Amino acid sequence: MSNKVPQRLQLEIYKTLFENNPDAGYAIDSEGYFFFTNESTLQLTGYTRAELHQMNFLPFIKEEDRDRVVQHFVSALNGNVEKFVTTITPKNGEDVDLYVTAVPIILNGSTKGIVGIAKNLSDLHATQNELIQSRNQLQHIFDSIDVCLWSMDMQTNSLLHISPACQKIYGYTQQEFAEDPSLWRRVIHPLDRKQVEARQPLLLEGKALKHDYRIVDKNGKCKWISDYTIPILDEFNQLVRLDGVCNDITQQKVYEEQLHFMAYHDTLTGLPNRRLLTDRLQQALTKAAANKTKVALLFLDLDRFTCINDSLGHNVGDELLQIVSNRLTSRQLEWGTISRQGGDEFAIVLEDFTRIETVLSAVEKALWMISSPIWLNGQEYVITTSVGISMYPDHGHDPDALLKRADQAMYFAKGRGGNQYQIYRPGMAKDLSRKVLIEQSLHKALGNNEFFLVYQPIIHAPTGIIVGFEALIRWHHPLLGMISPSEFIPLAEEAGLIHSIGIWILKTACLQSKSWQKEGLASTYVSINASARQFDNDDFVKTIEQILDETGLPPHCLRIEITESTAMTNVMEMISKLTELSRLGVNISIDDFGTGYSSLSYLKKFPINTLKVDQSFVRDISKDKNQEAIIQAIVALADSLGIHVVAEGVEAVEQYLFLQKMGCQDMQGYFFSKPVPPEQVEDLLRSGCSFLLDIV
Repeated sequence: MSNKVPQRLQLEIYKTLFENNPDAGYAIDSEGYFFFTNESTLQLTGYTRAELHQMNFLPFIKEEDRDRVVQHFVSALNGNVEKFVTTITPKNGEDVDLYVTAVPIILNGSTKGIVGIAKNLSDLHATQNELIQSRNQLQHIFDSIDVCLWSMDMQTNSLLHISPACQKIYGYTQQEFAEDPSLWRRVIHPLDRKQVEARQPLLLEGKALKHDYRIVDKNGKCKWISDYTIPILDEFNQLVRLDGVCNDITQQKVYEEQLHFMAYHDTLTGLPNRRLLTDRLQQALTKAAANKTKVALLFLDLDRFTCINDSLGHNVGDELLQIVSNRLTSRQLEWGTISRQGGDEFAIVLEDFTRIETVLSAVEKALWMISSPIWLNGQEYVITTSVGISMYPDHGHDPDALLKRADQAMYFAKGRGGNQYQIYRPGMAKDLSRKVLIEQSLHKALGNNEFFLVYQPIIHAPTGIIVGFEALIRWHHPLLGMISPSEFIPLAEEAGLIHSIGIWILKTACLQSKSWQKEGLASTYVSINASARQFDNDDFVKTIEQILDETGLPPHCLRIEITESTAMTNVMEMISKLTELSRLGVNISIDDFGTGYSSLSYLKKFPINTLKVDQSFVRDISKDKNQEAIIQAIVALADSLGIHVVAEGVEAVEQYLFLQKMGCQDMQGYFFSKPVPPEQVEDLLRSGCSFLLDIV
């Protein structure tokens, strides 16, 4: 007689065991939605089975713990067995601490979801007995995970157990931790030890601790640790045991530091950017007010930089900017903060002086240093600069006023032929003929049909097929000729015209895209940039909805691009408006990603469909390994959040190949096509043009 149990009977046995498990047992799909639950899960959550099977697991998790739980979820989907402690909020609102084991569901070599068992830590003693009984079965899991799990008896001050991962994280073995219970305190970095120990009394009150701090491992290497400790109290509210989870988050901290650096520094030169300059300038003003001294702001703009940039190319232009940056910082002991404001503009803060001669001496030195001959592409060039000067308290008492007036003085110096400096004086703005002319002309430009749009193709890299277009505004002034958007858009924002111009761009681009669809051309999307000022308008979302109704363009064919800094100006209001747009069916894209500083905890709350990797990173591919690492981190971050990635500014084959290798599917840039007028777009679509290159 065969002892083999029929497969159907095996399945019934497994199902019976699962259904009658006293611990919550459930299955969730790869998107995080419940599709199988036992009775214990219903009792734990307070929801019916029908309700649960419409729900995602993530809202149950406490907000401060979601990032860590998502990491475990993604790891389990990648085939790993995950064990962790977390806190959920059931239907009754009373938080419950759980010990979760998550196992991947693998069918035909593909992960279809996760089976989870959640133990209620209020019954931890019973849980420990069960763990002891199933120790042989769980030991392999316990020994193989990278997270350090530990438990300490506080009555005997002895370690009950610690997982082998402690050696990978700390460099010390299980035995070393067991023999020296105070070892964990000594490995804490001296600069963090005081704040860690200051929080320990909370454990005596029965409060769990979750904090990040640095350690120094056995080899002397500094690491970042995420530490989650749960106190266990007896019936007399005395602390009897601590259970903890430690995870190495060093790499995560490295990425966060990189993003933080990028938020306050220029990616090309490494100099402080406008944001950091404003902070430093405010500090200098506060100090000067206390010491009765002066502060000067020098605003530098390179003369005829555009000619060099256009004739020799962006790479040579970037090299020139780096040379200028190095010259300014090589002798910075005599002045304070040096900043790149963007483009070919730099700023210098001079602090703690009382005589104007100190400022003039610094300006003349800057003019001399920059004007020394520069070798570019094997030829010698002489570059000069125009300098505008504003001073505290003479010309303003806050950073914005000083920046604006130094900028005005710089324009005046440039108007006199360049390679000169000019101190701000009242009424100077009236002499800025070009700027004034542009500002005045902006009010008439829409009515005179002086604006037009060009469209840059966005390419699906693996096939070379056009999937969308970015609509870009251009202005042909009747007297000044072509004016760059980088020059007139800020002025339009200052003049309060950006909303009406933005509406024109939206309506024109949507009408154009709809006309291509009516002609039977490929169904592509159109991407349009929106500024923070446009989102400040209460009717912005409603306006987009009206334009879509009027033009008949399907909402999914419209993509709204916002810069990272715009997204972070007013986070909660921005989330609300972007969510409204998303509900309409409009896709949301974060432009210039990586050049600002966005909290990762906020990033996942935005209804984002796409991240656009800034061209400043793409430009340095094959030149700067750090930039390549940042791109890799951004693509990995987007992938983990389920967000699409578009790389902009692709100009060379090595950039194309690297980005495709990193998993970046869509790209745009001169490597494929410059921005082109509508009639050329029609030719491209009619011809079924593919940009796929036969690259070996």
